[in-house]
Amino acid sequence: MADIKQRKIIFVVVAVAVAALLGLVGYEAVSVAVARVATPEIFARYEAATDDGATLPAGLSKERVETLLAVQDPSFWTHDGVDWSAPLTTTTITQSVVKRLYFENFQKGFSKIRQTLIARFAVAPLTSKNAQLAAFIDVNGFEPAAQKWFGKRLAELDDDEFLSLIATNNNPRDYAPGTQANAERVRRIEKYLAGLCERRGFSDVWLESCGG
Repeated sequence: MADIKQRKIIFVVVAVAVAALLGLVGYEAVSVAVARVATPEIFARYEAATDDGATLPAGLSKERVETLLAVQDPSFWTHDGVDWSAPLTTTTITQSVVKRLYFENFQKGFSKIRQTLIARFAVAPLTSKNAQLAAFIDVNGFEPAAQKWFGKRLAELDDDEFLSLIATNNNPRDYAPGTQANAERVRRIEKYLAGLCERRGFSDVWLESCGG
């Protein structure tokens, strides 16, 4: 009798878990479908700014784009919007754009799952890489940051200033240009770009192995 009761409890628990999982899958599927419908309009200005993906974002040379990507998203040109080695703990440029353009109140947990799915199944297949870059530069405020910190347009920054701006991006409050923290991160970026150290996987945006 006790065994039968225990089996019933297990069955109910499993049934509830399966129902919850199916509900979550259904909800996220709807979210992705809605995002796919909205994506062309959301990205229209970024596609226009890059001639439908044929040109790089204004103010960035090919060399500076590659510098930005080496630090921020090394596999940008080849991934499908997500780095599948750690999809829920890392943030690609595509995911970063999704976070800013598709969420009013992004929170860890389910929002991260939805962010990943939208990046993979809406933004990646429906937009060009150059439009994604243009959106990233825009939503992260590179142009106003260049004006604020250096009194110049983004395209007018010298190489040192551009690296300082990249170093600021992930944490503007603590890594602002002119701070010791910013100078240290710039030093690490320079070592990394020179091939003197390696990053510890995609998530190592702070280039921990380049310290010291």
